[in-house]
Amino acid sequence: MKILFAVLIIIAVAAAVCVIRAARLKAKPSGNAEHKKEFDDDTAVDRFCEILRKKTVWPRNGEFDRDEFDSFLPLLKSLYPAAFETLEVNTINNYGILLRWKGKNPEAKPFVLMAHYDVVSVDESKWNYPPFGAEIHDGKIYARGSVDTKCIISAEMEAVTYLLSKGFAPESDIWFSFTNNEETGGDTTPAVVEFFKANGIDPRFVLDEGGAIVNSPELGVKDDLAMIGVCEKGICDTVVTAEAKPGHSSTPMPGDSPDLLADCIAKIRKIHFRPRLEPVVRDMLKGIGAYCPFYLRLAIANMWLFAPVIKLVMKNFGESNAVMRTTICLTQLKGSDTINVIPATSQAGYSVRIAPWDSVDKVLGIIRKAVGKKATVEAEYSFEPSPVSDYKCAEFDLLKNTINSVYPQVGVSTMIMTGGTDSKHFARISKNVYRFAGFRFSGENIAGMHGNNESLDVQAYLDGIDFYIELIRNFNTGV
Repeated sequence: MKILFAVLIIIAVAAAVCVIRAARLKAKPSGNAEHKKEFDDDTAVDRFCEILRKKTVWPRNGEFDRDEFDSFLPLLKSLYPAAFETLEVNTINNYGILLRWKGKNPEAKPFVLMAHYDVVSVDESKWNYPPFGAEIHDGKIYARGSVDTKCIISAEMEAVTYLLSKGFAPESDIWFSFTNNEETGGDTTPAVVEFFKANGIDPRFVLDEGGAIVNSPELGVKDDLAMIGVCEKGICDTVVTAEAKPGHSSTPMPGDSPDLLADCIAKIRKIHFRPRLEPVVRDMLKGIGAYCPFYLRLAIANMWLFAPVIKLVMKNFGESNAVMRTTICLTQLKGSDTINVIPATSQAGYSVRIAPWDSVDKVLGIIRKAVGKKATVEAEYSFEPSPVSDYKCAEFDLLKNTINSVYPQVGVSTMIMTGGTDSKHFARISKNVYRFAGFRFSGENIAGMHGNNESLDVQAYLDGIDFYIELIRNFNTGV
């Protein structure tokens, strides 16, 4: 009886500790609820729409419309003359736009703000409005690039223009890197990084697209959260190729290339990388957990006990499942061009996204072991996972405080980027690389980014301008 009584006491104490820890993990009001938006120039929307009307599609085959790209920088100059009277203009690889706002203190490390003005292609027949018309309907601007990411470029140029009108001058250099081929993993941003290295430029802070203020996060969160990407998964575009003697479909044989490939696909499908709650994942969960239903908050606050349960819950959501493991996704199949011909070669293409604790070689090795000698496995394109940026430092606090100031009562959390951005290249020269667009994106906005009817709310765009004004102003106090 004494032993049973002792066990019951231990269980009761453990339960009480768990509840107390969950109670402490709760949303804390932040920011100034009385923050007043100071930017009120409605003509900014007209300028944004002019930028959106440029058909800056940069396809993978490189057959782009030169007139659209040749005219983009001149358009920026015409829309923001005051900014370009002050900013130093550099071009990288012809179409990369690198602007420098020279600071008063030459000893201070610079800040870098990134975005890209190339956009993905569109199927105009599936849009409700012209994808490059930049029409406004029901308070939304419909256009390709409105979210990804011409909104950042336009908002930052508005911010520079506004601050110049107020007599503002930055303490440290501020660089704006606007590139032309991010969507295809192009060579412009790597060239920008080489420019920085060659000129001894050591960025203190780098900010690119990635997270945003979203109202549709997973795990039962109903509040708006500002999600800041502190690292991103690696990429390995993998092709599995099976080869055998070709023939006529009327005389199939075991070991034909499609048969071999089908067997390989079945084996690859059985590969499941173990979910891991690494420190960066745990800290992300703690940030989100304050806004979760109590039962999830109880588990997140006590991961030492509930880690298996948390993994099971996260497995049921696409985004949360992807942040805790490497994923392999079959996206392409190639075989015969004619239905009655057995091809000599059959291929399967996989989009592999590599968790920060894995590597390209490790993942390729696992796939090759699974298929054995039935096929070859090669990477068409690969990039290692980016290192985790420091999110317990003054630079991260500067970004967080800016969000809290402009968007009062919005929670802030770190996140692992499951998609890719150009910022991974800057991770080679800076430990403070963050991925966050200063806008409020709805689920509809996010769904349209590479899909149909991409749009951004007019008010969300105007609020974003206010964010970049505050961020640039805060760089002075953060130096």
